[in-house]
Amino acid sequence: MGEVKVQNYLNPITLEADLFVKTFEKLSVNFKYIDKNLIQTLNRIMTSIEKFLDQNNQEIVNTEKSRLVERAEMAGIEQCYRCSKCKMDLGKSIERAAEHVAKQCNKKAPKSLRQERPIALSKKTKSLLTMDLNKFFTDHLLIADKLKSIPEYEVIETQLLSLVKPLFPNEPLRVYRFGSRLTGIGERDSDVDIFLDIGDTFKIFENRASHGTIEKLNKVFKAMKNVPKIWKIVVKVDKARVPIIKVYNDSTGIECDIGFSNSLGVINTKLVEHIFEIQPIARYMCLFLKKWLHRTGLNEDYSTYSIVLMVIYFLQMREVVPSVEFLQKRIDFNKAISIGPWLGSFVSCTLNEIKMDKVPTTATNVQMHLKLFFEYYLQFEFKTNVVCPYLGKLVKIEELEKQMPTWYKYYVESSPADRKIELKKAMIVQDPIQLNHNVTKGVDEFRFRDLIEYMRLSTQIIPTIKKEE
Repeated sequence: MGEVKVQNYLNPITLEADLFVKTFEKLSVNFKYIDKNLIQTLNRIMTSIEKFLDQNNQEIVNTEKSRLVERAEMAGIEQCYRCSKCKMDLGKSIERAAEHVAKQCNKKAPKSLRQERPIALSKKTKSLLTMDLNKFFTDHLLIADKLKSIPEYEVIETQLLSLVKPLFPNEPLRVYRFGSRLTGIGERDSDVDIFLDIGDTFKIFENRASHGTIEKLNKVFKAMKNVPKIWKIVVKVDKARVPIIKVYNDSTGIECDIGFSNSLGVINTKLVEHIFEIQPIARYMCLFLKKWLHRTGLNEDYSTYSIVLMVIYFLQMREVVPSVEFLQKRIDFNKAISIGPWLGSFVSCTLNEIKMDKVPTTATNVQMHLKLFFEYYLQFEFKTNVVCPYLGKLVKIEELEKQMPTWYKYYVESSPADRKIELKKAMIVQDPIQLNHNVTKGVDEFRFRDLIEYMRLSTQIIPTIKKEE
């Protein structure tokens, strides 16, 4: 018998990981400072590793016919860096590459590289769009329902209050949870959004965080750093419109976004939860589209909340979900809750009361509505129209502010430059409670085009289904 030929095997991820570890260990000797970008990036690395290990658990071992390449054999491979903008070769030095980026290379590429980047659906995205939705919703609804209320939330709240009470002994304290977990579209790796009310500030609105709010954040941040066995800081975001501490709770394994101002997230969550309750197909669509955002990578630029508002508006235009204006017009204004200038109350209703039909949530009908959703926004004139769940009708950009309620007009007229909704953007998705907030204001033209292209490609993949009677 002839000699068995042994084939060497090296997973490319093994080589990339080995290069990273060697570079990281070398750099950590001289670069001992940390910053929010570094922490955020390292956290992304750890999250990616965890997801990879969870999803890929089949092990390859040495056999008579195959052999794993050992680490020592990778020693001859080195990385070289090149700037794709100015086409400059930067050599093997990561320090030089970092310096080049920090100096902000000002040599323009022939055209925007992002604009030229081809958009294509990944295999996982195609699989999502063509999969059996019965199985998808069986799995995801079970998880999402469970995550609406779990004992771990009480653990987080107890530990947070125990930490904060000594810092503010004379102030009333309350923890409010909100976000996708509470509305019923959460996933196991979803974070928990928390509004930490220190000093009975629920009804106070800050368009920009006050000095007092930043002081509270810094005080809690400092205290958390002293108990790393319970709270592991991911990043402190104190320059945002709503500053937060992103922190990992070690006792529960849940990441939390803790804010100290702007309770509107709590109100928005209650509103979305009510719409999901009266018209469940909205929740089904949002659960699916949240996964779609992740599969396409659009979640880096589009929040779950923005896609939720787009779904609600789409269903309003099909006249199966009431406008927020309608829900707020029916309230008793003497008992209404206001968050600063914004009306935070709305009336609960049933579809029968408002003479709207309940849309079936069968797999085929949800799939049909997802296709219709993509097709609707492919035809939507974003340059001239607003996605406006507050009014729930077609609204021209130039007409939007004229159609806003009195509380919007009173608020913005005192300081129009700071308080008006930002309209000169690639797309406008208006928050239905905080009416001066365009939730997609951070989306540039490139990522807007990406969204439209992914929608176009997705529409081609989803099979055409006849409307159910």
